[in-house]
Amino acid sequence: MTKAEEKNDVDHQQSKEVKSKVVAVVAEDAPMKRSSAENDHGKTEEESEHALKRGRTNEESSDKASVAAEQKEEETKKVAPRVTPYSILSMEYCKVQTLTVSDQHATLLLTHTENVATAIENDTKDGDKEAEEESFSVPKEVNSLLKLTVIPFHKALLGSNPIQSSDDNIKPDLKLLQNDPSASKAIVSFLHRYNWNLKSESGAEYSYYSANPTVGVIANESNGKDDIQKLDVDTAMTAKGENDATNQLNPAQLLASALKSFGSFDVELISPASEKQLYRAMPSLGSTFVHETPQLYNTVVQPYIQSIIEGNSLNWIQNIIHGKKEKERLLVEHDLFVVNIDTKWRSHPDPNTVPREQWLNHESTSDLYCLGIVKQDGIATLRDLTVTHIPLLKTLQEEGFSAIEKIYGVTRDQVRCFVHYQPQFYHFHVHFTRLENEIGSTIERGHLVSDIIQNLEIGDGSFYEKRTITYKLKKASPLHNLIENQSSLR
Repeated sequence: MTKAEEKNDVDHQQSKEVKSKVVAVVAEDAPMKRSSAENDHGKTEEESEHALKRGRTNEESSDKASVAAEQKEEETKKVAPRVTPYSILSMEYCKVQTLTVSDQHATLLLTHTENVATAIENDTKDGDKEAEEESFSVPKEVNSLLKLTVIPFHKALLGSNPIQSSDDNIKPDLKLLQNDPSASKAIVSFLHRYNWNLKSESGAEYSYYSANPTVGVIANESNGKDDIQKLDVDTAMTAKGENDATNQLNPAQLLASALKSFGSFDVELISPASEKQLYRAMPSLGSTFVHETPQLYNTVVQPYIQSIIEGNSLNWIQNIIHGKKEKERLLVEHDLFVVNIDTKWRSHPDPNTVPREQWLNHESTSDLYCLGIVKQDGIATLRDLTVTHIPLLKTLQEEGFSAIEKIYGVTRDQVRCFVHYQPQFYHFHVHFTRLENEIGSTIERGHLVSDIIQNLEIGDGSFYEKRTITYKLKKASPLHNLIENQSSLR
């Protein structure tokens, strides 16, 4: 080939490459140009070209911002991956004990390890990967709570490792039982055969799932660390006879029985669970009446409440108030408060899939349970209410009643509106329940909002600041321990 031919061949090849690039660019920009042409009929060709360039620049900036946001999100996921029931059950160490169990519900205590950062990001030098990796490899024991809406034939297995004896002849403080490792492994192995689908989460320690049996999928996702899945059902059945003399099934037999009757259930995960949350879920070691005087409140109870508020354990409430989480549960949005479907209303139609018009007169309204949460900070409990809060209480109660009647068809004469003292969490909220649903409405804990309003209208409106409030408190709970310690110093 002559030099001239070589040059022509190179030029021809370069021409083909340039044409290919032009075609690619034109194809990529075609939609943009069509859009620009439609919007710039009256413009000159030069003006249209400028518009195209501006459009491309804006799109590139938008793409860069989108990529940066995605990268930031991915980095966040790497630092703080979502804790799920499956991830907990898959951990190298995971112990499961039964706190409570019935035909419909089970509450399980999960004690497990978790890799946590022990150093703040700023304390790790840039580029010091070894130090950064080390900060994420320190094992820590964590407690989580798994609340299941189960089906009756799972009761035997899920209740096979109780944390406390059910023998009424044993003193409450002697009822705690040792963990049964084989029962714990059987429960974990059973739950590990479920697929856990996230329904909603508060952005803090609370998240909600639907659990569906997907044995094949779960097995394929095993990373090899979960040796409890190796508990073979057929092998378990060969163990039958060990307890025939007492007509009791061992954990392996209970697992084999449960696996014959898979079923779906709803799940609430609290991870990590605080000391207060654990005590609330624990079987009671007995309770006692507390007569809380203003002095006891000021010296013991109020400092305890303040320590919890300052501990940032209520961030999930802010997520709900500001519409970042649980939007599908929102019933009333007001400048001063929100009213939501309470998670304790387990029979409620799925807010994500069932249209709201089908909620009217739904059969589940017998279990009606809604929650009104004020947006104002600084009102932790009943004790903080004064005469200035009367308009807020009246409006909250009225809006709640109206929404419930409109959405569910339940009239106000069938709904109680009340608050708890002591409450479940220390950000002021009220409960709406149907009369036949008596959850949380015991006389030693519930206070009707209508009565609260009348009490605040008496005198100078400092009724709850000055009165002694009597309530039931679990023995050995954090607050009970503080009160007992105060009493012993007298």
